[in-house]
Amino acid sequence: WECINDVFQIYGGSAYFTDLPLERMLRDARINQIGEGANEVLTSFIALVGMRGPGMEFKEIYDTMMKPSRDGVSKAWAAGKNRLSATVRVPEVPVQSEQLRAHARQLGRLIRHFNFAVNRALITYREPILDMQLVQERIANAAMDLFASTCVLSRIDSETQFARRNGGLPPPDHLAADLFLRQSFRRIRGFLAGLTNNDDKAVIAAAKSCLTSGTAKTTS
Repeated sequence: WECINDVFQIYGGSAYFTDLPLERMLRDARINQIGEGANEVLTSFIALVGMRGPGMEFKEIYDTMMKPSRDGVSKAWAAGKNRLSATVRVPEVPVQSEQLRAHARQLGRLIRHFNFAVNRALITYREPILDMQLVQERIANAAMDLFASTCVLSRIDSETQFARRNGGLPPPDHLAADLFLRQSFRRIRGFLAGLTNNDDKAVIAAAKSCLTSGTAKTTS
């Protein structure tokens, strides 16, 4: 979609004429963005499904505090220990290539930061988070970038080790992958920072104002 959109920008109005395949390419590329549902719906789905596990653990702790029982205390202790361990401990991201260790450590720290941010959001908002799409979007975007960065790091490590095992092969060029990781890490930090430093209230107020004024004009 981005490529054909840029081509349309270059060709201008002539891109709409049927003597070129561009208008058909634009039509075919556009459907890819809606074929599996709206991106906004999928974004919320990713965030809510991902938060379900830690959310259930926090619910176990809360329910036990409200109504203690022997079985409940045992489950709450396990859930609390799991949440605390994930928040305090930096997970190890295993790589074999020495030159990738710095990226791996940084990714591990971001995973811990992500876990802490999700825990804080669940504790702060509790059930209303189910309807807070701006919060969901940041959590989902951070999760997707963490996943993509993990895949890229694993691929770089695999290619580097393959070249090392086959001594005749030149070392692979990973400048593009290195750039992706740097930019991805920066995006993740931005998404997580936005959970506490944002203009959500102003955005929602402005949106409600626009909707209200639009409804008033329609009915008048």
